[in-house]
Amino acid sequence: MLGPTVTARSNFGALERGALILALLFLFLPPLSSATLAPLALHQIHTANANDEVVVDLSGYNFDSHDTTTAIIVSLPREGRLYQVSQIYNSHGYEPKLGTLITENDLPCQVMGRSSRVVYQAPTRKKAPGRWDIFEYTVSDRFGTSKPGTVTYVDESKIVVASDFQRDTDGWTTIGNKRNVVTYDDTSMGIMNRYIYSKDDSINVDEDGNDQDLWRFSLPDKFTGWHGIIYGGGSLDFSLSSFSGDFSSEKLNKGGNLNLVEISCSRCAFNKGITIGFPLKALPNGFSGTTSSFSLPLNETVGWLKGDPKNPLDEWTVLPTKCEMIEVLSRVSSVTILGDFTDWYEGVSIDNVQFRSSEPKGKHHLPPCAQDTPDARRCSCT
Repeated sequence: MLGPTVTARSNFGALERGALILALLFLFLPPLSSATLAPLALHQIHTANANDEVVVDLSGYNFDSHDTTTAIIVSLPREGRLYQVSQIYNSHGYEPKLGTLITENDLPCQVMGRSSRVVYQAPTRKKAPGRWDIFEYTVSDRFGTSKPGTVTYVDESKIVVASDFQRDTDGWTTIGNKRNVVTYDDTSMGIMNRYIYSKDDSINVDEDGNDQDLWRFSLPDKFTGWHGIIYGGGSLDFSLSSFSGDFSSEKLNKGGNLNLVEISCSRCAFNKGITIGFPLKALPNGFSGTTSSFSLPLNETVGWLKGDPKNPLDEWTVLPTKCEMIEVLSRVSSVTILGDFTDWYEGVSIDNVQFRSSEPKGKHHLPPCAQDTPDARRCSCT
């Protein structure tokens, strides 16, 4: 009996020591929470004019710890230049701001400035409408390294990407009608100053009187990919006009129950896909064929509806959530704008198309709850 008794007492002592160690761990370590996760490299957007030197803070976002983060530049802007802050600016805030130029050979490059600050120098002029530049960075602390965050620079117009058709069709196409094409017109017609147009080359009217060969303008690749920074107060802006067709209410295709705009993300919702559409009927005056400008806010509260991209006949009745809206804008696979409004022949032109941001707020532009992953696949916003 002695052997087992001694063994039992020895085990009890080990358990006591284990409990003491656990108690000390709970006493001196931070609570197990989001603080034990790697910090976030928040997406940012800033305003810059030609030749501006813009100081940006790349310190990371910690959920509830106060750890200092280290920032690493992982990609550079294509047009402007990125610099470490100068020693005098870093220490005292005096000019000049520009320190050492960061080059491709330096990547990945640790940011040396206080508060992980760097300086972006904008180019002397812009080659095309849209943002100046983007670059990417990561942040790290004792808990790990973030995924890359994107820093975007726009001018005072706040345009992130655009088609103004100053030279050609800019890569636009149509879908839904196999025979129609996009045509470039370099003339001016009011606000339509150099634009593109398309028209019905065939119609396929069903027994209900609806044209089944419904066609839409399809935007080029520069409107796809990551555009999460335009969520919230940003907008999709464009102008439409018609030079032929009867746009009276009784001639509208499908009674006007069509989406003016559809934005799709084929990989959203764990690759099931999400498409959001802005119904034509959500506009106070619809589209009568006369030259009109549209500005559709890019948030979930203004009329967008969610559809199933794999079932286009599905009813558009469900409102997207904030997380779904941000994820779609962060992983855009296609954008289309309605061109075929009526059940008969018509021609429609389009111009001045742009994704526009709201007033830039730096790293406070997008909610952190949508940035667990850069493309908002993991999102906890409510």
